[in-house]
Amino acid sequence: MKNILVLTDFSDNAYNAFYYAARLLKDIECRMYLLNVFSEHTPLLSANRIKGKNRNLLVQLEEESREGLDKDFHRINLDAPNKKHIRKTISREGDLPDIVNEIVLDRDIDLIVMGNTGKTESIPVFMGSNVINVVRGMPKCPLLAIPREKECEIPFEIAFATDYNRNYDARVMEPLSFMAKICDAAIRIIHINEEGRLSTRQKSNLHTLKEYLREHRHTIHWMPDFSSKTEVINTFLAELGIGMISMIYYPHGFLGNLMRERVIKRMSFEVEVPFLIIPQAG
Repeated sequence: MKNILVLTDFSDNAYNAFYYAARLLKDIECRMYLLNVFSEHTPLLSANRIKGKNRNLLVQLEEESREGLDKDFHRINLDAPNKKHIRKTISREGDLPDIVNEIVLDRDIDLIVMGNTGKTESIPVFMGSNVINVVRGMPKCPLLAIPREKECEIPFEIAFATDYNRNYDARVMEPLSFMAKICDAAIRIIHINEEGRLSTRQKSNLHTLKEYLREHRHTIHWMPDFSSKTEVINTFLAELGIGMISMIYYPHGFLGNLMRERVIKRMSFEVEVPFLIIPQAG
């Protein structure tokens, strides 16, 4: 049985991610935990904010957290009932990345699901701040980020963006393989042509990647190196009608560099398909 952790801030984006996860995993037996994390910096939903009394404020926030979780719990059971899913709620006070790491370890979580942007983010961005914070404190668990307020279809094709600079192993490739199997999706490998030709090491890693994907329908694509990698990614997704994108997160690798691109470059681009982020090995 799979263990799934869904994060919520009670925004429409967060519920959209919850609903997508329920549909994506409709044929999979799983425990699905809905988590809300709050702190003294979390804005109250009600107008009765108690100033200067942090203890009372946290009590109010906890009450709102539990009420919001109960509301979403009942809503998902109406919108997407499923006897294969055991659904539970968790309300915790603290720092989001720390709480996520703790629950991933305690509940043996297989996949984290969250909206790409939350209720505090109003402009289109390549990746929302909460997603970035969770990824940078990445537990050894894949994360699926769902675009905001968009009803995404289950993908027929999954793009896998990579630079071939690091070795692949079975544990790293398992989340992509699992996603391709449950969606019956083809994998489209995308490589941005920065170097002109592959090094001996890159060729070896590409060969290994092909071996891991030999049971899946897959193709290899080379893309020109534009000024912004986000532009390359979005062009590829749009041209091929890709339904999901996946990358491996290395702090100083392909995805890490994307996350460090200047805000002005990232602002104009929003990933409009689910984004599977896979943790590095080790």
